[in-house]
Amino acid sequence: MINKKLLFIPGIDQISIININKLLVKTIYVPNSSYIIGVYLLNENILLTGDDSRAIIQWEIEGDNLNFKSKKENAHNGAIFSIIKTGDGHIITGSDDKSIKIWQNNN
Repeated sequence: MINKKLLFIPGIDQISIININKLLVKTIYVPNSSYIIGVYLLNENILLTGDDSRAIIQWEIEGDNLNFKSKKENAHNGAIFSIIKTGDGHIITGSDDKSIKIWQNNN
């Protein structure tokens, strides 16, 4: 189970998860991915990643594995650095193309 007291650190084809005591909880390897830059835990089972290929990818978390769920190609004109969810459920992404986009969350 993943809770909200964790820090997600993106990297090349992996995401390291660290608890608030700075101890490594686990590393999840991301299949067939580019360099992951932005990570957001949408809920206990769904993870969003942004990467240098300009895509937003939705993953389902199953134990130590991520299963591909959906992908938004060319979401920006540059690498996606940040992903957050607003209180009203929208997803906001920021990119090195100097833009911020607001997306409808369909979950």
